[in-house]
Amino acid sequence: MLDRIDDTIVAVSSPPGVGVLGVLRLSGIDAIEVAEKMIRVCAISATEPPSTGSPASRLSGAPAWRRLRAEVEIAERLTVPAVVQIFRAPQSYTRENLVEIHTVGSPALLNMIRKKAVALGASPAEPGEFTARAFLNGGMDLAEAEAVAGVIRAESDTQLRAARRMMDGTLTGRISELRDELAELVALVEADIDFAEEPIEFITPTALRGRLGVIQKHLQGLMAGATSTQRLEGLPHILLIGPPNAGKSALMNALSGTHRAICAAAAGTTRDILSAPMRLGRGEAILLDTAGVDLSEDAIIAQARRLTLSAAERVDLLCIVIDATEPDARAFREKLDELEVPQAVIAANKCDLLSEDRRQQAAVTLREWNRGDVCLISALHGTGLDALRSALADRLDVGSTTVGAESVIITERQGQAIDQAVEAIRRAIGLSEEAVETIDCADILAFELREALTALGSVTGEVTTDDLLGDIFSKFCIGK
Repeated sequence: MLDRIDDTIVAVSSPPGVGVLGVLRLSGIDAIEVAEKMIRVCAISATEPPSTGSPASRLSGAPAWRRLRAEVEIAERLTVPAVVQIFRAPQSYTRENLVEIHTVGSPALLNMIRKKAVALGASPAEPGEFTARAFLNGGMDLAEAEAVAGVIRAESDTQLRAARRMMDGTLTGRISELRDELAELVALVEADIDFAEEPIEFITPTALRGRLGVIQKHLQGLMAGATSTQRLEGLPHILLIGPPNAGKSALMNALSGTHRAICAAAAGTTRDILSAPMRLGRGEAILLDTAGVDLSEDAIIAQARRLTLSAAERVDLLCIVIDATEPDARAFREKLDELEVPQAVIAANKCDLLSEDRRQQAAVTLREWNRGDVCLISALHGTGLDALRSALADRLDVGSTTVGAESVIITERQGQAIDQAVEAIRRAIGLSEEAVETIDCADILAFELREALTALGSVTGEVTTDDLLGDIFSKFCIGK
């Protein structure tokens, strides 16, 4: 990737799978020329078709920052409609000439266009290569590039907000300020070495120790107040489990605020495991909906049941959904008793169909299961959902996943680099305590301060290696 920065690259940039629209992206010095060989501009805008033979009728003559209605030729006499956008260097994501082709979201069709671009001289892009070029061309620093990967991988609002916080440059700004201060101290220590024969002391051990202590304190405070991406990525998973037609899918839709699951009166509607993020107090969790558990011998239902029971042993919390009109649920309890059940909360659904006396009787019956708190709810009408959310949140302590307004988000790699800088500074402070004059240990002091400077530089990408960059960008998906 890093040894072909002058190549023009191409990749499908829209998510995998069928969609209404698909996006293909080319970037590089010849991106516009390669695209022009397979694209005919039909209109500069909806009302302004280019005149025949005018420069605007060719892609290279079209203005930048405009949506161009066009046709893409993917084979002889075979074209597809598209909207094309041109971003000329350096006003593009990669700081290179960049062309985006928006067309029909058919994976087969997009792949045909990609292959056509490759045949015309483009190279298939590797994972993360577009963002790598943005970094190498000065469009973003390394911390911001890593945040792009976080945005792509985000599964919840919390993770997305955290990644966006990484992209706003807060971490880069704080590290750069401390690195500038450290660089000044390195210069003063090295000046003592350069002018060792002169009766000049550029900085005393006491002054050096004081300034290093301030930098160390700021770095330690930064780490203490930071939120790690690893903790955010570990959102707890809650599995909705219960007998068929207990209302699990309706409850999932109500708790997540989506219509992810199909609801029907027929038992067994849900066959696969569905997921959606949900808000719990100040934090979030991932909610899973699965097939109902019963003793049916139907092959498909039995397979879905095995999938459900297997998932139940791997999640952080079970939300046992029971039809409150049938609180006994013997067949379901038989299967539940076979599991090593983690923490659980029982949601007694459809309580709107019962009188107050029968609701209380159902609650008593379910408490005898000894599986956790019992919440009387109606997924259809929203009754009792706040109490259920509170019970789930209490079990999981999900408030710890909150990202505060002033929080700095750091990756594991960035945290390790900051820790290395703190250790190098600590060693330098120890050396200064033993010295009468800075020159007494200036060589070793300069080495330790350089180590700290290098570690901080690796956070923002001012100091990098090809291996480091290759590892970071390999975690991206192709087309980003």
